[in-house]
Amino acid sequence: MTVTLGLEEELQVVDALTGALAPFDVERAKRALPEGSGGVTCEIHKCTVELQSPVASHPDQILKSLSQLRDFARGQATQHGQRVMAAGLHPYSPWQTQAVHDQSNRYPHYAHLLHEYGEVTRSAMSFGLHVHLGLPDTRFRIPVMNALRSILPEVLALSVNSPFHEGRDTGLASWRHSLLGRYPRMGIPEAWPDEQSYFAHIERLRKVGSLEPDQGMWDDLRLHHRYGTLEVRICDAVYSLERIWLIVALLQCEAVTLTEEAARGRLPEPEPRALIEENKWRARRYGMGASLVDWSRDEALPTPVRFERWLARLLPAALKLGLWPRIEMAVASALQAGTGADQQRVWRSEGATFEGLVKTLVDATAEPWIVPPSIGRRRRDIHKSPEIGKPARQPRPAPSAHLRTGRATP
Repeated sequence: MTVTLGLEEELQVVDALTGALAPFDVERAKRALPEGSGGVTCEIHKCTVELQSPVASHPDQILKSLSQLRDFARGQATQHGQRVMAAGLHPYSPWQTQAVHDQSNRYPHYAHLLHEYGEVTRSAMSFGLHVHLGLPDTRFRIPVMNALRSILPEVLALSVNSPFHEGRDTGLASWRHSLLGRYPRMGIPEAWPDEQSYFAHIERLRKVGSLEPDQGMWDDLRLHHRYGTLEVRICDAVYSLERIWLIVALLQCEAVTLTEEAARGRLPEPEPRALIEENKWRARRYGMGASLVDWSRDEALPTPVRFERWLARLLPAALKLGLWPRIEMAVASALQAGTGADQQRVWRSEGATFEGLVKTLVDATAEPWIVPPSIGRRRRDIHKSPEIGKPARQPRPAPSAHLRTGRATP
């Protein structure tokens, strides 16, 4: 069973000298992009360049493509005295001074948003990371989407990277969602009874003029109205390629696990939106330091315990996909390192000005993608039955000890 992958990343473009946001010539970049390497496109604000990976079947392929696209965008920006960086928000550039794509003849969708939502659109100058999951059986798209909603707070906690806004510490790990939340049809999606009901609702919104004819909803997770993928939209833009690898790998394992459960008729009842929103708030506020609630027990769990249980559940899929033990080690490393928001605050506490913080984020975004040594196959076989090639009955103790301490396996 293959769950295909795709990724969209919204990068900030900044002036190389001042660190302030700067308009980027996306059309010129499009013409220079080598064929077959993915895509680059614009967003509403001209200081954004969006990178689009080709469709892939493995997280390593996604990260290789993204690394190459970042190199390309960096080269294009450098030619014009600019740099690129990945973070959910710029720490100090004001939205009021940013140029937008408002020409109705060239950018009708953006012009419509600016007209319809006014200052909401202009002020929601944020930068995200979207992961597309292509399910092998379209019958299960809505059931899997309903179940996938529950792990969105964990995914957000891994990605939070927007603590500063307009020159202030917001007190949150992800202030980006405070800006996006001003839009309608945002946030954790409802649970839908079936695909027909989902698209009937979209058509209804189009009929009454709430959505444009070729547009869908903007939830943190959606069934894409054109691609047919499940698009996870909750993440802040993340500078660490290793962290992006982990997010993509976890989502692929989760999608495989849920698809298999759906095929056996064993998916749990979808959690109410309000309960997932509560965990989302905790993730927005504290990132990997959040105690997320297990609503089956009404129990707030420390992050290492929550991820330990999640990994144990995903272990069979991770073995099948060849992602074990790398995914376990990446989770342990993430628990130890914290989040992009944590690191930004560390850099500030060590004396970095906001201009210096931008330079550091630019440098962090330029770090190359280095594929770890090929250790997965050797250790994966330890947990497999040689007779039938399936996970052995007792593989689950492996994640426990070092996940609780947040230390990676040596």
